[in-house]
Amino acid sequence: MITPRFEITQDDSYLYVKIHITSLRFNSDSIEVNATGNVLIFHLSPYYLRLRFDHPLQEEPELEDNTDDKTITEKSMASLIPGEEAIMLKVPKLNKGEVFEDLDLHSKLLARIGDTMTPADSIPKGPLIQEIEGEPSNDNSSNKNYLENIERTGKQFDWEIEQNVQPEVTNDILGFKYGFDNNYSDLIGVSLSNGNDINELNDPEHTKENDRVKERLNKENFKFDPEYYISEYMTAKYGTEEDIEINGIKELMKFTPPLVKEFLKWYKKNSNEENPMPVEFNDKEQHQMQNNLPKKEYLIYQKCVKTNYITILSLLFSYNFEQIENEGVHNSETSWTIGKLTPQISFLDQQLKLDKLVEEKPLMEISDVSAQKDEEDNIIRLAIECGLKRSLSYPLHRNFQLSKKAWTNTYYILRGGKRLVIKALLDIHECFRFHDIYYVYNKVLLDDLCSWFISYGDEFIIRSLAIQMKRELDSVSEETINFDCISDVNLETAEPVTENLTLREMEILTETEYLSQNGNEQNVADSVL
Repeated sequence: MITPRFEITQDDSYLYVKIHITSLRFNSDSIEVNATGNVLIFHLSPYYLRLRFDHPLQEEPELEDNTDDKTITEKSMASLIPGEEAIMLKVPKLNKGEVFEDLDLHSKLLARIGDTMTPADSIPKGPLIQEIEGEPSNDNSSNKNYLENIERTGKQFDWEIEQNVQPEVTNDILGFKYGFDNNYSDLIGVSLSNGNDINELNDPEHTKENDRVKERLNKENFKFDPEYYISEYMTAKYGTEEDIEINGIKELMKFTPPLVKEFLKWYKKNSNEENPMPVEFNDKEQHQMQNNLPKKEYLIYQKCVKTNYITILSLLFSYNFEQIENEGVHNSETSWTIGKLTPQISFLDQQLKLDKLVEEKPLMEISDVSAQKDEEDNIIRLAIECGLKRSLSYPLHRNFQLSKKAWTNTYYILRGGKRLVIKALLDIHECFRFHDIYYVYNKVLLDDLCSWFISYGDEFIIRSLAIQMKRELDSVSEETINFDCISDVNLETAEPVTENLTLREMEILTETEYLSQNGNEQNVADSVL
């Protein structure tokens, strides 16, 4: 069966579903249209379309006043559009005047109830093939009710990090799960032989969640280059016009990504508007949602709801940074940049913080304290700091103000609402889909994340996330971002000696030396204050 391309519009009484068919001969008797509850089914061999709406449809079409025929068949709902290879379905609503939302989110409409993403711990033990009848289990029902409740209380959504004792895992040989809802394995490891330069885990298939955090923190410290950062900082502040032009940082700071520009233009005219920004999806995006995303009903771990939103937050930052650095034009390095700056991709790390209730093994010598802050830190703060640190270690331009601008643009997209976030996620998904190697991250994360957010994303939680993110971002500065920098080498053990420095301390040390060497001793004190 072929799923046809379609568009949907509505008025107070009807849904109008325009279904495109190609070079197909048929007669009226071969069309089957059925509306049951909130499900509409269309069948015209070889085309088959099943749409599930949020509100009920009228199962029996009402008779027109001037109609004498009392036998109305299902075919009366369908008509051929003259001059076009398309069929129009006119489907009556059960409740006239009811507004059907998200009619352009095709992957949500096409989702199948029976095709679910089920938590690993809810997989029944015993025979691999079973016939299951009756009502769903209480566990699944309670899990689904919990998910529905939490997605409708965004303003009270708690972003504090949960500390839970994890069960002892004994599948070291078989490997560990990662990706969306921890449902994947044996994919990233295979991609390494093809040249996967985004992955930074030494052994992605056999690294526990806590060890992923430790390995990320360790490598982020070693990857950071203080001389590179200071060079960029001094060029932007003291460089000649030629140096600044070559560096390009001034022009990048002026650039505003297209989606952010759309939001700011709308917000300027609707600053008092509490509703999210109205967003329409173009034909390419409609085709992407219908054909390139999975059509599933997701029943995921309760704790992973929060994890999914934080992953989206990190992705939006990486996306905005890439947009600024490349001035809105994707190139061959786009997916690499987004992947490297997103810890949930480069390190498969959706935890972000060490779970200290888990027995830890001495994986690294560098102090965890510098990166792990106080217990009261929430996960949004950790995502912001992680994004800033990675953007100061990997891309071509490593400037704190540039990175902070990317986070500000992330706030604007979140304030635009769910549909604007979907636009950004679809663009990210498309960048990975066309890459010969990095498409694997669509398979383990982005496919499901996009499809899940389209169907289950909540405006209240998005607004809550935006407000909390802005509050945390305002408190972040050069004084709060620190690295364990290599300052010397122990000649006896050949081990590196590290010193923890904030970005501001690095700047002060360099500016003091620079001004002193240039005979500006009297300006040193004023400069570093």
